[in-house]
This record gives sequence, structure tokens and C-alpha cells, in this order.
Amino acid sequence: MGSKGPASRGQKRAAKTKARQRRQQSSTGSHLPTFPAGVLEDFGAWLTDRDLGRHAERVVGLVRTTLTQIDRANPGFSVTSWTPNDAHFIVDAVERIEDSDEENGAAAATNIVVTLLEFLTFLDETDRWTGTDEDFSHCMEDLTDFIDSDPDVLDPEDVELPEIAIEAESAALLALPLVVGVDALVERVGAGIPVAGVEELSTALDDHDHDADHDHDHDPSPADLASLDQWAAAIASDVLQVEGTDVVPGPSADSYRSRSVDTLREVLTQHIRHQLSLSEEDVSMALSNSFAIQTLLAAMTEDLPLDNPEEDYDGLEGEDLRTAQLIDYRVRALQEQGVLVRVDDSLEVPPALRRAVLAGVERAEPFGDWDDDGDEDGIEDGDDAAPPPVFA
Repeated sequence: MGSKGPASRGQKRAAKTKARQRRQQSSTGSHLPTFPAGVLEDFGAWLTDRDLGRHAERVVGLVRTTLTQIDRANPGFSVTSWTPNDAHFIVDAVERIEDSDEENGAAAATNIVVTLLEFLTFLDETDRWTGTDEDFSHCMEDLTDFIDSDPDVLDPEDVELPEIAIEAESAALLALPLVVGVDALVERVGAGIPVAGVEELSTALDDHDHDADHDHDHDPSPADLASLDQWAAAIASDVLQVEGTDVVPGPSADSYRSRSVDTLREVLTQHIRHQLSLSEEDVSMALSNSFAIQTLLAAMTEDLPLDNPEEDYDGLEGEDLRTAQLIDYRVRALQEQGVLVRVDDSLEVPPALRRAVLAGVERAEPFGDWDDDGDEDGIEDGDDAAPPPVFA
């Protein structure tokens, strides 16, 4: 990934660490700053206005915890007037957090930096920043560099597709449970059926997702979720379409029945896109989708992701536990769909399916623009589920 490699990142960090140490030696600040009246409350309102919705409160809570830890460990820190020394201190601290836990450290570090970037932006846009323009630019650049130089984050362009014979791709697509499911839907629809049944399933699942007090004894089954995903893939790929009050065969129905590889590929692409598009209203689901996207991308490279079938959730509770369970569910679902297969102790996307899968990832949020209502605020959904920071 070129500039994102660990060597260049390490050199940059080493230089900034030395600069931080020089500034620390000349620092004479001795007061312990406090939060200006109303600043965090106003920050929460600002986040909500930027469509961060229900997880604005969690972002504020994380920023409060982070700034309190910085205040205790870095004498002279001012909440509204950071210095380059403060930024270097923060980057050094989050790098220690990143290195402290192989599984969760990177998520926690990214979480901290992204929320602090939002807080700095808030200070600037609301005229709460009391430092110099030069210091603001320096702090923003340092924190942004940390995010941009993360060597573990993959983009679709990092995947090189292999040359696959059309016959091999066709056979791999036809072997998918997805095709069996869409075949059943095409047969069920026939010349047309009322759309009400599909709408009822979708509405029930949507109501469940937005009801915090729902009865877990009546959670949707994996079969319900799979059925909805298959309906979505069939309609998005034009194999089926909604016409008035009915679901009827779509423009691609005939090519699907004739097993056109282009149409079969599009069905899988839309299946991936639908499953992995982010939801700004459910932080844990969005984080699980982001994790699945990174898993799929890594599973199409030489550095395959490890499979962890027996994840240990000891110590997790509440939303953190739900996030971990959703991540596990999403990865297991992709395996059941045949999109991810186990190779030794790793996971791989079969080479014959990679063209369709990569296209699905590219169209999904955050890479795609299929959903005009997607989250465009710059915050990585679900980051607030990472562990709180602890600065030494």
C-alpha cells in the first residue's frame, strides 16, 4: 500500500516523538485545565446536527474520558488550545494503546483519534478554539496522519483480481446457496405475486432493529434475514421488480433463467452490497459491517485473515458484547453463503467469486454511493464501541 507501509510510518512517528520530547523539556505549564462551561453539551448538539444521531452521546462520552486522561498525564493541557506538543503526546499514547492489544488495540486507537478530530473540528467551526491557527493546523495534521497511515486498513484498489475462465466463474456462482434461494423466489413469483408479504417481512425486521425494548425471544431467525437478503439481491439485480402492488419478473429475469454469467455475477454483487451497506442508526451493526468489509478485502489478498471460530467474549457486556456477537455472526454468515471459505486456519474468497464480491464491496458504504442517505460525516460508524483510552 505504498505510503501506508510500517517503515515510513515508523520513521515519521520517531521524528515526531523526538519533537515532542524537545517540547516537553522546554514546557513550563503547571496548571490543570478544566472543561469550559457547556463545551461538551454543545459538542453533543453539534454532532447531532451533523446526523450522528443516537451515537452522539457515546462520542461525547469518549471525548470526555480521553481529554480527562490527557489532562491528568500532560500538565499544561488546555481543552480549547492544543499545542503541537499535545498532539505528539496524543499520537504517542494511542500508538502505545494500538500496540498493547493485538486484537482490539488498533480499533481503540482509531476510535480515540477520530473522535478527537471531530472535537477539534467542532472547536474550529463554533469559534471555541482559543489557540493559534498554526497550532490548530499542526494538531489536525498529526491526528489525520495517524488515521491515513494505518497499515491495516484496506481499500478495494488493494485487491488484484486473478484471471478466471468464464466456465469456472459460472460453476462457482451456480454452486452458491444464494442462487438456490433466488431460484426459489423466481419460481414463487411466477408471473407476479402481491408485494405485501415481502413488505411485512421487511417492516418486521426494521421495527425489530429500531426497538430497544424488543423481546429477544422473538428475534428474527437467520432464515428470515437470509430471505430478506435474497429478495433484496433479486430486486436490486433486476431479476425481480416491484410493479404497482405486485412483485413481477424483472428485465434480467430471462438472462437469469438462462444462467447468464453477467446476471449471476450481478446477483452476488448486489447480495454483498446489500449486506454490507452501513447503518448510521445502529452503531454495532455498522461496525460489524466494516469488520466484514475488511475481512473480505483481506481474504482476496495474499495476507489472508485468520479464522477465529471460537471467539472468547469474557469480559464483554452491553453494547460491546453485542458488537462482538454481530461481527461473529456476519463472518459466519458469509461462510455459510460460500463467499468465505476456510483454508487451513485462514479465510479466503474463492478466486472465481472475487470479481463479483469486490464489486459488491465497492458499491457498499463506505466506498460506494448507492445509498444517498448513507453516513457522510467522516466518523467511522461503530468506533465508539472500542475500549476507552488509558494514558500512562
